[in-house]
Amino acid sequence: MSVHFGRAAFELVDLVDRVPRERLDRPGLGEWSLRELIGHTSRAISTVVDYLAQPEPAEVTVHSACEYLEVVLRQQGDDEAIELRGRAAAQQLGDDPATAIAELASAAVAAVDAVGLDRLIAVGLPAAGVAMRLEEYLRTRVFELTVHGVDIADAAGLDWTPPSGHLVDALHLAAVNASARERGLEALRYLTGRRPDAGLEGVMRAGR
Repeated sequence: MSVHFGRAAFELVDLVDRVPRERLDRPGLGEWSLRELIGHTSRAISTVVDYLAQPEPAEVTVHSACEYLEVVLRQQGDDEAIELRGRAAAQQLGDDPATAIAELASAAVAAVDAVGLDRLIAVGLPAAGVAMRLEEYLRTRVFELTVHGVDIADAAGLDWTPPSGHLVDALHLAAVNASARERGLEALRYLTGRRPDAGLEGVMRAGR
């Protein structure tokens, strides 16, 4: 596996520790403050512990991280519920979010180590019927930590680059999902500089 959940989790800890306290209640992403964006991102760690505490499902229904993202993003989401969960998570992190996330990360890594990557995990509400191998679910968590890590760094004015393996896997998952949603051709145009208005002119130019 080209991604490592524990590394991604503690990369978030280090990033959040660098966020100036005075920026926490400034804009983060969408309707969230930066503090609430951090709270939402921390759920990519806490859900691992929560779901591993549930009984192991009998069989796999979703076979890969790519399929999971396709299933989730095709569903009609409840944006208000997502926003509220992000705010609630921010409150749970308290006044020292980096320390709180470090505790969550330690618990999540210990939970993963205790069961192994082949363990099956039920994701979300039982009615959703999503069951997958832990290894593939962790890829989706690293995706969230990578993408929202960039969001946090941008909102906080910090220079931050995720580990290259995590960045490449996130690009792969995003590209597969774009293709599944019939937007793959447009994504390819962006990435190969065919949309210079997006600031990507020359990305694939020879010699770069």
